[in-house]
Amino acid sequence: MNLLSIRIRPRQIELTAFIVALIAANFMLLLGRVCEPLIFFPSQLTAGEWWRTITFPFVHVSGYHLLLDAGAFLFLYHGLQETSPRRRLLYVAACAAGSLGASLISSPLTTGLCGLSGIAHGLMAISALEIMRSDNRTLRNAGIICFLIVTLKSLYEGFTGQIAFNFLHFGSIGNAVAICHAGGILGGITCYAVLNKIEGDLP
Repeated sequence: MNLLSIRIRPRQIELTAFIVALIAANFMLLLGRVCEPLIFFPSQLTAGEWWRTITFPFVHVSGYHLLLDAGAFLFLYHGLQETSPRRRLLYVAACAAGSLGASLISSPLTTGLCGLSGIAHGLMAISALEIMRSDNRTLRNAGIICFLIVTLKSLYEGFTGQIAFNFLHFGSIGNAVAICHAGGILGGITCYAVLNKIEGDLP
């Protein structure tokens, strides 16, 4: 086989970059420590450490937290129907911004913010919206059900301040900021609507 004939797809490059970032940001977990210099703390942001607004989603507080978040994020990102790398990355950025923005509005974040769960919830909502545009009625209905489930779950968490099924995590996800899931969804669907409206894909 001619190795030069192997074409590396943009999505593979993106997924590889995300995996490398996750490994780098969580390498210290092997030593039983969390990479605090990359976690978002409002006080550190005002001190000029702006990079935390970019790095916080990749940091996790335990191996379980990393497996849960990264698994869901990579699966959902890989499954996006969107063919444009730029738009896929904009979806991630918008979900991250929504997650962080909602968390800042509702909480002082004294214990910091980290993890991909807000982005993963946003990508799940976007995936559901993509499926809802299918010509297949069964797929459309599945998309509607998926969208309702993830949205209602996040609204419940936002209003109660409690992560759904938190008892199943046995304290392995740290002090979860429940509103970040709703923020990720809001950021994601807003970006999806704006980009598709600009392209003329929405009525």
